[in-house]
Amino acid sequence: MEKLKKLLIELKKEVGVDKDVKLKIVPMKEKIASLSIDTGILRLNRNVIEKLGEEELKYILLHELIHLKVNDVNHGSLFMEELEKYLEFEKTREIEIEMIKKLILEKRVR
Repeated sequence: MEKLKKLLIELKKEVGVDKDVKLKIVPMKEKIASLSIDTGILRLNRNVIEKLGEEELKYILLHELIHLKVNDVNHGSLFMEELEKYLEFEKTREIEIEMIKKLILEKRVR
């Protein structure tokens, strides 16, 4: 948890998010993460983050902070343009595919 908090602080500075963000690790049935723009509460799925590596966790935090920065929970052009300032589109897709592989494999192993 401390490592994630430290990473969150670093990414907030890099992205330019001044709003307070409270990180919560909770069990979730369907989502990897969720963010409330109003409260600044960022929830990470405890069951998922245990399976992911540092690069993937960094991407999830970055992704959620971009939502906060553009003040929109959707993945429209403004969100995508902002995300691409920090991570190239191809790299974003590569990380997302790796996360999907890990999570699908984990479900099959159960």
